[in-house]
Amino acid sequence: MFYKNVVQEVLRRCLTMDRRPGRPRATPVIVQDSEISTLIHDVFGGEILKTHEENGWHFYNRIDGERIDFTLSDTEKSANEIKFEDIPTTTAETSGYFDGTDYSTFFMRFVKAFEETVGLGNFRLGVPA
Repeated sequence: MFYKNVVQEVLRRCLTMDRRPGRPRATPVIVQDSEISTLIHDVFGGEILKTHEENGWHFYNRIDGERIDFTLSDTEKSANEIKFEDIPTTTAETSGYFDGTDYSTFFMRFVKAFEETVGLGNFRLGVPA
């Protein structure tokens, strides 16, 4: 089972810790949609999707048939305002939008924050302890 609220909180914690030079602090999530969608795919599976925006591509996920976009602010969450195209894409494409070293750091920060928040043992379905 995928717990969106838990993942959203963990992402918020990770992005709050993000202090990379040149990264806009006011809207870090918008800048990182490719990293976030890749991370969600790498950790939880599902699909990475994209849609056209006026400044290029916007990446998000679909898990268990549900569109999930952790990069929208609360004021943008109305599905009526966004014209999602749900075009399938790959990690090979999304990885072209970010630095691999930055992603590795972000991935490890997410794993650590997730473990601190809920404990990874709670999500070891089918894996012997």
